[in-house]
Amino acid sequence: MSIHANVNPVFHGLGLQYDHGETPAVAITRLGRVVEVHRAEKTYPLYHRVGDLNEATIIWKQSIRYGTGMTPHVAVNNHNVVVEVHKNEATGRTLYYTVGRLTGDQVDWGQPRRTVRYDTGIRPSVALDDTGVVVEVHEAQYYDDLWYKLGRVQGNEVIWEGGTKIGSGRSPGVAMNNAGVVVEVHESSRTAIAYRVGHIVGTNIVWGRNLRITSGRDPSVALTDDGTVIITYEHARTNLCRWTGTVKGEQIEWSGEPLKFDDGERSSVAASSTKMSVEVHEGDILARLWFSTSLFTNRASWMEDRLSTLGNTKLRDLVLPASHDSGMYLSGIAALGKTQQLSLYGQLTAGVRYFDLRIMGNGRSHPFVIYHGRIIGPFLSTVLQDIQRYVKEPKGHKEPKGHKEPKGRKEPKGHKEPEGRKELIILTLYFPQRTPAEYELLVTQISNALGSWLVKSKPPGKRLADMTLNEYVAKRPAILIAVYDHYAVKAKHPGFWVYRRWDSGALAAAEGDLRVFDVYSDRVSFEKMKDHQFDQFEKYNGKMKHDQSLPCDLFLLSWTLTPATGVWFAAQLANRRLGEYILKTPRRNRYGQMINLLFVDYVEYARVTDVALFRNGERLTASEPRRVKKAR
Repeated sequence: MSIHANVNPVFHGLGLQYDHGETPAVAITRLGRVVEVHRAEKTYPLYHRVGDLNEATIIWKQSIRYGTGMTPHVAVNNHNVVVEVHKNEATGRTLYYTVGRLTGDQVDWGQPRRTVRYDTGIRPSVALDDTGVVVEVHEAQYYDDLWYKLGRVQGNEVIWEGGTKIGSGRSPGVAMNNAGVVVEVHESSRTAIAYRVGHIVGTNIVWGRNLRITSGRDPSVALTDDGTVIITYEHARTNLCRWTGTVKGEQIEWSGEPLKFDDGERSSVAASSTKMSVEVHEGDILARLWFSTSLFTNRASWMEDRLSTLGNTKLRDLVLPASHDSGMYLSGIAALGKTQQLSLYGQLTAGVRYFDLRIMGNGRSHPFVIYHGRIIGPFLSTVLQDIQRYVKEPKGHKEPKGHKEPKGRKEPKGHKEPEGRKELIILTLYFPQRTPAEYELLVTQISNALGSWLVKSKPPGKRLADMTLNEYVAKRPAILIAVYDHYAVKAKHPGFWVYRRWDSGALAAAEGDLRVFDVYSDRVSFEKMKDHQFDQFEKYNGKMKHDQSLPCDLFLLSWTLTPATGVWFAAQLANRRLGEYILKTPRRNRYGQMINLLFVDYVEYARVTDVALFRNGERLTASEPRRVKKAR
């Protein structure tokens, strides 16, 4: 499946387990309050949980039993009104609803709780707006037909006002917004997903055409007040995918292609009017329940979009998404060293701003390649073209579906580059044991491709890390290149700065233009890696190891595991828990130092850009101050 990260504003990643059970469903308010319902594993008790969004994770409250049944679904509005629907146990075909109020750490279903029969059928789904209008959609009890009901909450009951058959389909999901727009998704066959857009008119819904969009099963849908749509569904057994689009009249304009975000089944997705999304699903084994969150944001332009708040921030005070072995994304035999899914262009548009490029000579028509160990990755020229393509694009650029950059394309004589995106990109180059002549060739190739955007100077008396984001991107994109070892010391070229690790010898450290605490754990165990990295951060005083008079500019949190091969399988556990553990970590340690670089494999699955944005001060919701973190 193609991945076009640049046009997907939602990036659910690998989920984190929060409970055991089956058929979960989720809803969210604009203040980040989450309501979840599910059925107990292989039995009929129904449970609900309340949670609170806190940066890139959810703080869940106790799981509370509230009834019995199957296939529960839930909706909540911004006045904390909750409507839950479910089918009765086993082979029954009776549908019930319950109205409650979200209060504190639970939903108050009333005393006694009133569960009301309202129809017959299976697989119900429900949506609710801020005026109390309710839309319910379900599958007929014996045929693959879909029916809807329209009503309004009054007290602790729903007064149904209209509804009829919609058309054929099965396993429906429904969402609505406060503008009276309704989106219904369903399986149109055993292998295809389809949707309809509806508009509430009086006591009825006027539905548009049934439109097939992709292969898959068990779809869920969320809809915001500005018409943004998210669907999640199962594809090819247990691949969970998400897709976003925008309602345009009676159709949805879909963005790019669907993206896989996890493994599992029976996904449910919700979105708030303040641009946060939550997804829950069953795992593919052991009936475990998992959740993930996402900001709605254009990650391709996250720096430029926040210059009003981050522009005067020094580089040493920023948190950047960073990718480990950034160029190792190819499949085939190269997959033995694979650490990323996205190309450099995909990583840039997903928000990554710090790249780890390991380069070796190739001795052929393409003189340099990316590598890791003995595994060869893409040509360096391909990586440079990706970076070039990204920085040339104006803000808000979207490639058409199926777009491919022409090979060998040359700009006409006199061509001037557009300003492009106002983003800072850091490239660290590792080029071991090569000759001075090869280094000169490397500098020439990079300069020819990226020279217009290289950072070639700095204010007198300032370190690179003391320059502000505004100073870097005042007029155009800024690419800061830092080179390992001695090459940039012996052969100085504008735009090629000297990189030094924290543990460099005293003389070498003094040469460093950019000094980074970069000590990986070399562990396969997640717990050992996590403890090692946070222990290093706790002790980090912002000084170079062998000369305490020299400042160390940035701290890199190496959130990576180091198996001999099969990085994907090791990376999953670390990526699932990045948001959780960053939340538990103080923004600054006892020396006043901070984590600057979140260094991960398979960047999109870690939601690393969202985590970095919250560390940079992103507010949780549009109407709520930033929450206080719990100490780790």
